[in-house]
Amino acid sequence: MTIEEFVKNFYIEKQNILNSSFDTQSEYISLVSTKIEELNLNEIKNEKFKKIISYLLDDTFYTILLGLDGSASIGDLQEPFKIYDEEDNLISDGGDLEGYAYKYFHENKLETENSKCDFIAQIHFKKENEGGRNHYVKSDYRCQLVFNFDDYQTSARQIYIGTDFAFPGDMVNAEIDILSQEYFNEKLKVGMVFKLYESLQLIGTGKIIKIVNEKLFKD
Repeated sequence: MTIEEFVKNFYIEKQNILNSSFDTQSEYISLVSTKIEELNLNEIKNEKFKKIISYLLDDTFYTILLGLDGSASIGDLQEPFKIYDEEDNLISDGGDLEGYAYKYFHENKLETENSKCDFIAQIHFKKENEGGRNHYVKSDYRCQLVFNFDDYQTSARQIYIGTDFAFPGDMVNAEIDILSQEYFNEKLKVGMVFKLYESLQLIGTGKIIKIVNEKLFKD
């Protein structure tokens, strides 16, 4: 097992726990799923609650991996641990897990490694009292996108990762497809920020975390 496979399995386990916690259709329903079902939440409240649990699991698994790596504490202890597989092969002797942990738990590497979009971005939607929308949007939502390096607007299609909804005040990762691809050829790079508009209303901001369409990449 490689270091990346070790971290990837942690992420897969996180997803399995999350999915089983909200699965009410299986033959063997978990206790957590039963308790959540008893709350009798509507679709929107259930999705909000699922996102909270997902954030909690991300933080938990990410902290454990960094703790094993020696980059964070586990309880009152902070030191690197050596990790071996079942054949006694050394997987990590400390300091090797953090990079992969960040890619899987913060950049959604598993979901996006085969993506065909233009780029992956982290989006922060403004709250209603900050001038943002007063209602949620669903995945496949389109609005206008403007990068900070000029005032050219293009339509941006957003497919949200790990959720079907984005609410005012939310921060979500999304696969982004832009309409005017040729205009942005060789102009984009990781870390670039942009603004999202509905007509003249600024509803959110974003930052590129991964460029998928190589034609857009600024060398």
